[in-house]
Amino acid sequence: MNIMTRLSAVLLCAVTVSFASFAKIPYLQNQTDSSIVVHWETSASATGKVLYGLTTSYGQEVDQSGSATDHELTLPGLLTDTVYHYRAISGSDTSADASFHSDFTGDRHFRFFAYGDDRSDSASHASVVNRMLQQSPMPELALNVGDLTYDGSTPVFTTFFNVSKGLISRMPLYPALGNHDVSNTANWFKYFALPNNERWYAVHFGNSAFICLDVYSTYTPGSTEYNWFLSELQADSANPAVKHIFVFYHEPPYTTNTGHTSNLTIQQYLCPLFVRFHVAMTFMGHNHCYEHALVSGVHYFLTGGGGAPLYTSWDAAQPWDVYREATFEFVLVDVNGDTIKTVGIRPAGTRFDSLLIVPTGISQEPGRKPVAPVTLSALPSPAVGRVRLTFTLPEAGQATLALYDPTGRRAATLASGSFAAGEHSVSWNTAGLDAGTYILVLKSAAGVSVRHLVNVGR
Repeated sequence: MNIMTRLSAVLLCAVTVSFASFAKIPYLQNQTDSSIVVHWETSASATGKVLYGLTTSYGQEVDQSGSATDHELTLPGLLTDTVYHYRAISGSDTSADASFHSDFTGDRHFRFFAYGDDRSDSASHASVVNRMLQQSPMPELALNVGDLTYDGSTPVFTTFFNVSKGLISRMPLYPALGNHDVSNTANWFKYFALPNNERWYAVHFGNSAFICLDVYSTYTPGSTEYNWFLSELQADSANPAVKHIFVFYHEPPYTTNTGHTSNLTIQQYLCPLFVRFHVAMTFMGHNHCYEHALVSGVHYFLTGGGGAPLYTSWDAAQPWDVYREATFEFVLVDVNGDTIKTVGIRPAGTRFDSLLIVPTGISQEPGRKPVAPVTLSALPSPAVGRVRLTFTLPEAGQATLALYDPTGRRAATLASGSFAAGEHSVSWNTAGLDAGTYILVLKSAAGVSVRHLVNVGR
């Protein structure tokens, strides 16, 4: 072996040893308006420090006192709205350079991911993360709606971090506790540095508030969590700097997927607070699929397609259903001043269920100008025999008017097709219906309108 060959072998060995002690590469946590936490783990006890700055020359440094295997350092004194580079050093080992975007205030555009239920299929989880990493520009933060792992044990958490490392080294990850995560909260507290008590907490970025709830602690009225949540909503809704409130947690209050039923406790006690304080949208998982519901002006995104085996069975669609699909996916959210845009993205890169919320509060497809909401009326009501249904469309396009019975099953399609802009009427005989309260749902490109119809009986 000549001297160059021996030198190459030595250098290769040195590089391999250099990165061997990083059991978990540095990842980002708990960003504030002037700081961020860098967390990493080494396979053996070692000292730790982080170099950071505006370039790869860094220039600033924070050091850890003593040696440890678990390393958690706060980078202070960050400038707002600035890209920072950082690198962690433990003993003689150095991580690769990574960068993140510091927090800012005001209405400048920013993006975030929402996804969850990664747990038991690392290949599917990796396909979701890999597609996330291809988004441009890259979002500034990520929300995970829970069930990061199957049982919270150290080996499965190691898998989670290995799959997610390209994502969470670039942006802070904010997770919610899932039913599989609560089986080992010791590792939860070990691996995450989150605000408040780390089970429920709030963070702010740009002009938005992000509130994480723990649905495995008591959250009914009068509880510590409920009172905290109410206080946070009151403060954020009264703060003129907060334009949007996003809430995330694990179990869905509205779902038609048969994997798990709707959480009626959330529906009873928390959903009224979402409406009262004008929460823009909430994100949750638990069912391994995608489902978008719209109830009382609040958008509910079930984004449980992060990697766990898909739940492919559904009950009948409900009037509040906007879109549902059993697919691996994540939600990309763009916030730009008063405007919010969301889109579901599959691992192959195909997009679905695009939504744009404009300042008027109307939800519609991207690229459309703000328009007035659709209108719908039924006379007479209560109905006896024949009833006239009148609806107004602000623009031409496809529309469907359907009737749902008291159990939520579709009883009849009353109108469907392409309609011109303006007023339309349908005459329909209710004589064949049992007595009860029915739901009329008009769906069109301009929005959704829902009305109750009371039928006297046959």
